[in-house]
Amino acid sequence: MAAASVLARLDGRRRRGDAAVYLGLVLGLGWFPASIGYATWAEVRDMRAEWTIAGPPCPEVATPASWAISRHKPPMSHEYGGAVFTRQFGAVSCAGIPERGLLAHGNDYVCQFNNPGALTMTFGGRRVIYQPPVGQRMTVTIHEGRASCVVGGRFNI
Repeated sequence: MAAASVLARLDGRRRRGDAAVYLGLVLGLGWFPASIGYATWAEVRDMRAEWTIAGPPCPEVATPASWAISRHKPPMSHEYGGAVFTRQFGAVSCAGIPERGLLAHGNDYVCQFNNPGALTMTFGGRRVIYQPPVGQRMTVTIHEGRASCVVGGRFNI
């Protein structure tokens, strides 16, 4: 009898030990995707903070001023986020930022310009010419099929 009770006690300890191993395995396997999810969320949050620029709206003009265009070299154009941007001076940096929301599938498209002179943007069948003050940065954002422009930005070369 004594041997049977000792074996039963050992068998119970082994079962508890197996349960602890299985519980540790389940927790470990759940931790890995959770940590990846958190890292992704934090990266998107940081990108949004970096690329969200507040400032006054960009001035729109019918014809650029003479100081805002170059007579010595052709304008520079690029396409991004479904828009065509043509600038006279400076450089540009663009990024696709994932839209907010757990089930969102698209991107917001943001371009920052560091002193573009005049910027012509063609988007959604509309052509607009922005002309920020001399030497000013500007940021164009395309969100849900609409474009907006503000004077300001962080991009500097």
